[in-house]
Amino acid sequence: MGCATTSVKISSIVLNAVLGFLAAGAIGWIAYNADTETEGFVIAAYIACSLILVLALLGIFAAIRESVVLTATSAVFLLILAILQIVSTCLFLHEFDVKSGRDMVEVAWQANNMDALQQKHECCGQSSAQDYIHLSLLIPPSCYADLQQTPDHLYLDGCIEKVQSFYESDKLRFIIVSWVLVAFELICFALAVFLAISFRNKQRRMEF
Repeated sequence: MGCATTSVKISSIVLNAVLGFLAAGAIGWIAYNADTETEGFVIAAYIACSLILVLALLGIFAAIRESVVLTATSAVFLLILAILQIVSTCLFLHEFDVKSGRDMVEVAWQANNMDALQQKHECCGQSSAQDYIHLSLLIPPSCYADLQQTPDHLYLDGCIEKVQSFYESDKLRFIIVSWVLVAFELICFALAVFLAISFRNKQRRMEF
């Protein structure tokens, strides 16, 4: 095997390993934020990331085994997956509206169910802790860091601002992760094509 092919083989293994770690990380991120997304989106994201992880492992195995069939199969499915992901990401950017933090907080406020939001987003009230004071209510423990009810542990930001910022950052993170995965998929596809051709040529030379 030539030096160039060996270098590409090593690069393919490394990049597929990175792609696999990214996919596993994305699965963990989806699991952590599952309650903030629609069920359909979560299921689709789980399936896509699981496929990426499987294809990354297949790419590593194919490169190590120097299998023409497995390498070509990996290349084909990586290309298909990259195309589908590009299309879905573009549709997501075109159709997705950032969730309203105000609506989420107002629903929780009306239902007297602010504790979980306040602890998760480190905020207090709709606009600030003054929302409780204006209603002659005690500021709940969930408005304090580590539930320590002292002035220096009080969350100063309101939940509407913090939740809205979270949703906008969440969308940005999704876009970045999605395009990074697409880039790695296309690079791994190109390397897989090169390796499949190289492995095939090696097999032909060994036949003579």
